[in-house]
Amino acid sequence: MTALPILDPKPLRDLLEMGASAELAQELIALFQEDVPARLDLLKAALAGGDAGQALAEAHQLKGSLGNLGLLRFADLAARLEALVREGRLDLAPALADAMPGAYAEALRALQDAFPA
Repeated sequence: MTALPILDPKPLRDLLEMGASAELAQELIALFQEDVPARLDLLKAALAGGDAGQALAEAHQLKGSLGNLGLLRFADLAARLEALVREGRLDLAPALADAMPGAYAEALRALQDAFPA
C-alpha cells in the first residue's frame, strides 16, 4: 500500500461546518456502501472482458468519488488503476483491482470511525 492516510476527514467535516446536517455524513457513508461494491464488480467484469473503455470509466468515477469523500489511499489506488488502463496496460490492472475490496473495507471502517452513527 501507499503511505497516504486512509482518510482525510476534512471534506466531510467542512460540509458539516458549513451547516450540513449530521445525517448527511451518514447518508454519504450509506451511498458509499451501496455504490462502491457495485462499481468494483463492474470494474472487475470490464477488466475480465478486456473492455478498457468501461474499466477506464469505472476507475475514473471511483477516483473522483473517493477523493470527494477524503478517502485518499483508496482514491490513489483507483487513480493508479485508471492510469494503467489509460496506458493500455490491462495485463497489470487486475492485480490492482484485486486490492480494491480490501481498500474498500479499510475505507469504510475509517469513515465509520470518523463519523459514527
